Amino acid sequence: MRPEVMSPQELLPIVKALRTNASVRDIDGGFPAEGFAILQSHGFIAHPPLGDPEIGTLLRLLAEIGRGDLPVGRIYEGHVNALALIRRHGTPMQRRRFDTLVAEGGILGVWNTDKPENPLRMESGHLVGAKNFASGVDGLSHAIVTVTEEGRRVMLVVPLEGLPVDRAWWRPMGMRASGSHIVDFSGLEVASEWLLGKPDSYLDPPWFFAGAIRFVAVHVGGMHAVFDVATEHLRQTARIRDPYQVHRIARMGAAVASGYCWLDRAAREWAVVAAGDAPSGALMATVNAARHVVEAAALSVLEDAERGVGAAGLLAPHPLERLVRDLRTYLRQPNPDDALASLGTAIADGAWEPGWSAPRPGK
Repeated sequence: MRPEVMSPQELLPIVKALRTNASVRDIDGGFPAEGFAILQSHGFIAHPPLGDPEIGTLLRLLAEIGRGDLPVGRIYEGHVNALALIRRHGTPMQRRRFDTLVAEGGILGVWNTDKPENPLRMESGHLVGAKNFASGVDGLSHAIVTVTEEGRRVMLVVPLEGLPVDRAWWRPMGMRASGSHIVDFSGLEVASEWLLGKPDSYLDPPWFFAGAIRFVAVHVGGMHAVFDVATEHLRQTARIRDPYQVHRIARMGAAVASGYCWLDRAAREWAVVAAGDAPSGALMATVNAARHVVEAAALSVLEDAERGVGAAGLLAPHPLERLVRDLRTYLRQPNPDDALASLGTAIADGAWEPGWSAPRPGK
C-alpha cells in the first residue's frame, strides 16, 4: 500500500514493528536492516510521497517512522532527500536508473559534512578526501555527496561498495544505529553519470533550507515516542492519575500536538510556494520557527518524562533510557542560532508573522 493512503491508525502497527529491534541495534550499532525491511515491504523505500502536493503526507510518515525508531527515521529522511534531489535535478536516465534501484530495495543517502582535516574534493578527475556523519553507510547503495569546485557546491551520486569506512570515530551518546561513520573516497575516478544537476543546485532556495522540515518531522515522532513510553509507564505503575503526573502528561501531550501543528503549517506553505502562489521567504521562516519550537518542545517533553518516570526510566533496558539518548543526540542539528536569527530577520522585515499561513490574506 502506498504511504499516502495510510492513516496514522494504519501506520501504528508499523510504528510498533519498528520498535521491536531498536534496542538490539542500539547495543551493537549495526545498520537497522530489520526496520528497513519493514519499510520496503510497505512500499516506502520505492514509493515515498515526494510530490510537492504530498509534502504533508511525507512529513506525517517521517514522524511515524521516527516514533518507531529514531535512527531508522534519520536514515530514511536521507533516503527521501536523495530521491527528491534526483527527481528534481537528475536527467531522465538518472531518474530511471535510481527508480529501478530503489524498486529493488536500494537505499540512498545525502552526505554534505566534510571531514575537517581532509575535506572531499576533486583533483584531476578523481576524488580525494572524506565525509563524516555519513549516516547509514553500512546499508546504503549510493550517496549524494557534495564537493566544492571554484567556490560552488557540486553534487555527485557515488556508489559506495568497497569504500574504506572508519567506524572507530562514531561513539555517540545516542543514535548509535544511524551508523554515521567516516567514509574515505580517495582515489575514485569520477564518472560523468555521477554528476547531478548544476553547480549549487544543492543549495537551491527555498528547498535546501525548507528541507529541514523533514528532520523536524522525525524529531516530532521522537518526542511522541517519549510521550508514549512515559504515559505507558505511568499507567502500568498506577500513577497516571496522580495530580502531579496529570500536569506532566498534559504538558507532554500539548507539546507533541504543537509539533504536528508546525508540520501541518509548513506543509501548507510548501505546497503553495511550489505551485508558485506565494513567495518563498515566508516558508523558510516557518521552517526555522518549526526548528526552534520543536526543539524546545522536545526538550520539555524529555524533562517531564524523566521527572515523571523517575530514575527507573534512566536505567537500561527501560525504553525511555534509549529514547532520551537518541532524541537528545538527534536534536543537535547544525546551525540552530542562524536559523533563529533568520526567523527574527524575517519578522523584522515584515515578511513573516505568527498568524500567517501562505498565501497571506488578501494576497
